[in-house]
Amino acid sequence: MLKYFLKPGVLANKIRKFTGKLLFGKKNKGYDHTDNIARKFWEVNPNAAYQNQWIENPIIASQVYYRMSGGHSHKYWLSWLLEDYFAGKRFKRMLSPGCGVGDHEIIVAKSGVVDEIDAFDFSDSSIGIAKDKAEKLGLQINFYNDNLDTFVIPDGRRYDLVLCTGSVHHVKELERFFAMIHNVLDSDGYFVINEYVGECYNIYSKKQVDIINRMLSCFPQEMRSSDKDKFQNDTLSNRIAIDPSESVRSKFILPLLKNYFDIEVKHPFGGCILHPLYPYLKADKFMNGEVETSVLLKLLLEFEAILMDYQFLESDFVLCISRPKRYEV
Repeated sequence: MLKYFLKPGVLANKIRKFTGKLLFGKKNKGYDHTDNIARKFWEVNPNAAYQNQWIENPIIASQVYYRMSGGHSHKYWLSWLLEDYFAGKRFKRMLSPGCGVGDHEIIVAKSGVVDEIDAFDFSDSSIGIAKDKAEKLGLQINFYNDNLDTFVIPDGRRYDLVLCTGSVHHVKELERFFAMIHNVLDSDGYFVINEYVGECYNIYSKKQVDIINRMLSCFPQEMRSSDKDKFQNDTLSNRIAIDPSESVRSKFILPLLKNYFDIEVKHPFGGCILHPLYPYLKADKFMNGEVETSVLLKLLLEFEAILMDYQFLESDFVLCISRPKRYEV
């Protein structure tokens, strides 16, 4: 019985249900209104993180992975991390907060680099998909439900690797989140984040929007996915109505991360132009293998890199490998 309650996710769910009844009554589980909206969105759209992604294009992906590795490799970023950066290392236990449908955790499990993996997400649909994938592959991964803003780790449960892939920008309580990770991470452990760190709610600056639109204006209508003439920021009210967790405090991730962790590696990998621009283009037009479209994409990537190199725009995405600061936070 004791082992059951010490398993990650079990005690957290018991506590939340109990406190929810005390504070809000039996019908309320204790989550605030915006959390419920976000939960509903991800229950219906568990694969939303993969929809119309700029890195689905192999040319863009290759350059992005090259940036993520610091210019060392074009291989998939997680393969580079496990095979090259962590070459020869083994980990006893990994935590993956906000694991989604479990694809990254499955890659880690198949690599054999980590002995045990705990991974949680607040979406029942996502966890169900992740469990099915792992079971079909015969992999032992502890997928369970928990919330990024309120998660609980049993006393004494320690990790020497924590991996967050596109989940931290959904965290509202960043200070609590980083403190929790710091407290459960071994002193010589690693905290890896692959994250969007751009403008909150993906509402971009006027300068960024102007550049996106000048680029978009260069493409004829037959190469666009939409009949819209211009890219426009979404309204804050609409962002909150759809998914209030999306990039809720993304701009604060790096400044706050530095208070809890020493950043060993920081590799910006762009996205300030291509991430918002690419959904406005017809993806199939850029996957035809023709030299002209390949050159066009490479020019866009180089233009984005020039804007970042000369500090005209900042990278919206970054890969950070950090170590916990040697004091209590």
